[in-house]
Amino acid sequence: MKRLSTRDIALVAAFSAIWIASETYFGRTISLITGVHGVIQRFLGWLLMLIMARITGRFGNVTIMATVSSLATRISRSMQIYALFVGLGYALGGLAFDLLYFLPKNQNDIGKKYTIFVSLVSGVAASMPYVLLYFFTLGFYGFLIWFPTYLPNLVKSVGLSILGALTGLSVLPLIEAGTTSLRRE
Repeated sequence: MKRLSTRDIALVAAFSAIWIASETYFGRTISLITGVHGVIQRFLGWLLMLIMARITGRFGNVTIMATVSSLATRISRSMQIYALFVGLGYALGGLAFDLLYFLPKNQNDIGKKYTIFVSLVSGVAASMPYVLLYFFTLGFYGFLIWFPTYLPNLVKSVGLSILGALTGLSVLPLIEAGTTSLRRE
């Protein structure tokens, strides 16, 4: 892996700050309004992951951004072990996104279907530490009873991840046009 450039570090810091501030100041309110937990973490997180991957074009930046953001938003939570597992999930989701996004040779040719696939797999990966925490704390039979009640939330979370990345696809042409005009001036 190549060393991070100053530009990469600045982008990771800026995108992480957007993710952290949005979750800190709007996360709980938006969850109360929509009735869906983790809207900011999933929707905005995956939107930022896609934009970060496309802008930097380098493996690792999304993972670093997701890890920094998840640690910063989870460190002040009251239920520390639970919060750490959820935070680990977002870091794992960022790593899965990074790996799958940079798997093809040419990232400029990544289409809508592949973006949905990347978001789906990374969204599920982000939920795995949380699911495993409940598996080990509840035991096998407790987990079997709990999982059907959690499954709708899992589907919503993964759906928000996909929706965030798809929104990122629609925003990317505007961002790329803006950065192209900035480079010309």
